Amino acid sequence: MNARFALAAAALLAAFPVFAQEFPDGLTAKQIADKVLDNDSLGFSNGQATITLTIQNKRGQERVRKLETKSMKVDGLQWTLATFLEPADVAGTKLLAKEVKDGSDLQYLYLPALKEKRRIAGSEKNESFMGTDFTYYDLEQRGIEDAEYTRLPDEKQSDIDCFRIESRGKDKDSPYSKLDMWVDKKDYLPLKIYFYDKSGEHVKTLVAQMVEPKGGIMTITKLMMKNVQKGSKTTMSMEQIDRTRTFPKSIFDENSFDK
Repeated sequence: MNARFALAAAALLAAFPVFAQEFPDGLTAKQIADKVLDNDSLGFSNGQATITLTIQNKRGQERVRKLETKSMKVDGLQWTLATFLEPADVAGTKLLAKEVKDGSDLQYLYLPALKEKRRIAGSEKNESFMGTDFTYYDLEQRGIEDAEYTRLPDEKQSDIDCFRIESRGKDKDSPYSKLDMWVDKKDYLPLKIYFYDKSGEHVKTLVAQMVEPKGGIMTITKLMMKNVQKGSKTTMSMEQIDRTRTFPKSIFDENSFDK
């Protein structure tokens, strides 16, 4: 679930190019995005993580779900398997995402109650993922080579010096017209992202709420996606991250879900 969340972030970045010499540090928007991706600030590139999702509607009512992710790189491409652990009505539900070179991720959802596996494709990727404020599209991992970037004047976020990047994606299936992202200058962590729909309306905001050192790497351990139009929000808390775990390729086989 590499919500690449770096995040749904840098994986979705894109926009109009500007010249690096306009900025004293000489960094281009693409170079900043590269650093965000290389950082693995959510710990999803390799290893295992346990995550709690807290879903809150506009009336403040909450639902809590826990899941486990297992990730590895195969020939430089990201494979991630997310398995829901709690509550009982969703336990055993699985989402498998396999990054594809020069294309959209392959995504498969397995529903244990029905013993049913289905591929998530096309317009389905714009639907809510398991009732959260993340869509299946948000969870895809795209190569940053498919994006163009523009760097905007630097801004502070909560007194933290940040780079700012505005982006417009090339993917015709994307529900977003542009993104606006603030990146911590010290650790290259994406601290905030604004998502805009096709009409240019601000629809969602992703905010990093907690950052901690994990395995010697500064890691976002809590983040929140808010749907500014619906008034709902989903908080993701990383409770355990183990970047040393390795897995056999066989666990990422969509044909073995019910075995």
